[in-house]
Amino acid sequence: MEYVRINKEYEFVKKRALVNYLENSRDALEGHMHGRAANMLSSVAQYEQVNLKKFLSGIGEASFGVVKAALKDPAQKGAIMDAAFASALLGIRSGTMTYENDPLMPILVSEVTNRTQAYANLSSAEESEMLMLTAEQK
Repeated sequence: MEYVRINKEYEFVKKRALVNYLENSRDALEGHMHGRAANMLSSVAQYEQVNLKKFLSGIGEASFGVVKAALKDPAQKGAIMDAAFASALLGIRSGTMTYENDPLMPILVSEVTNRTQAYANLSSAEESEMLMLTAEQK
């Protein structure tokens, strides 16, 4: 009789240990899957930020390239230098240097505006497509 009771206790402990092991394994797996999903989402968000920065820096570099081209153009260079000198004299007279009457600022602002106007009214789907992960990032 004692043997039957001990055997039943053993079977109960064995089942309880198996249930505990399976519950712990399931919890670990869920935690692992949740952690991986969270890591993937944060990585995607970081890649999208990188893509946005590349896109914006491309616009800035191209716009600044137009300013450099204007400075290299002999027809515009003289007028730009004269206007810059006049702006510097105005700043010296007033005691503070500002971008007022800066001859390069309107060129840069208009170029940035021209390059960004096409993206002003993008839908969220178009914006997502523009910033989506590249093949190397996947």
